[in-house]
Amino acid sequence: MASLSEVVLVLHRPRNLDNVGAAARVAANFGIGQLVLVDPLSYALDRARKLAVGADGVLERLYVHRTLPEALAPAAFSAGTSSRRLARRPSLSPAALANRVAAAAGPIAIVFGDEKRGLSDAELSLCQDVCRIPTAALQPSMNLAQSVAVLSYALATVGPGAPKDGPPPATHADLAAAREEARQALSAAGFLNPQRPDLILDELLSCWARAGLSHREAELWRASFRQIEGEIRRARSRTNPG
Repeated sequence: MASLSEVVLVLHRPRNLDNVGAAARVAANFGIGQLVLVDPLSYALDRARKLAVGADGVLERLYVHRTLPEALAPAAFSAGTSSRRLARRPSLSPAALANRVAAAAGPIAIVFGDEKRGLSDAELSLCQDVCRIPTAALQPSMNLAQSVAVLSYALATVGPGAPKDGPPPATHADLAAAREEARQALSAAGFLNPQRPDLILDELLSCWARAGLSHREAELWRASFRQIEGEIRRARSRTNPG
């Protein structure tokens, strides 16, 4: 990551526009590139502006998306936040997340859940990493804007890494498209359980996130799965010509 301007703060279904305004101010405080809302409870930003002191520019550049996959599509690396300890998935500390972000290439998204429920397991599964802010057991859940401030400070403390050389990284959109090609090919081959195809598919393809695929590598995976599916269907048509 060459600059904190490559970081996007994604607020998923925010319920309180005060928190949106406070998050915008935090983004301006630390030079975060952009604030994105996903399916907010309200689209009236007048209340947010009252707390976005000195951050009018952040609100003017604000994007709103209908779904989390749409918001994450341009990102090459993303991390979701949660106060929960997740089974079979270790959580990064804010400092560890900051180091991961500094080493990442391409656009980066940090995702925060709504004030009442946070992010679900399914929503967290869309992100390569999960970050948990260490808090007291008696009150583990933090205010949304406060969580944004803690992680933004952690990112600023570590600072950006050196500009990354090499090919463009695969984005979420690239990997989502490759995943769909994989699903179709492996389903045609009978490898996936038709009732629960995602169970094995998610485990099988988790290595993609760890590997940090380039855009070209993701395209090659897509092409290979398309070829495999095509060969399977042609073989079946030769076996059952009628």
